[in-house]
Amino acid sequence: MAYHIDRTALLDFVDRQIRLIESTPLPSDIRAIVPAADLADDELEGVWLGAGLATQVGLALLDGPEAFVERD
Repeated sequence: MAYHIDRTALLDFVDRQIRLIESTPLPSDIRAIVPAADLADDELEGVWLGAGLATQVGLALLDGPEAFVERD
């Protein structure tokens, strides 16, 4: 038997995670850790979104890819 990726389930998962990531505000105390001289506010927002993708999508797929693999 062959396997395939359940695209519908994967796309639904990614869509839900993106909504979660984009709705999670940047913590105010991050600015204390990352000085404005190192990253502007908009750049820090981009890093925050990238970190959200890595953790909420990337790690979830790494830890449980079988949730999106089906047998034909």
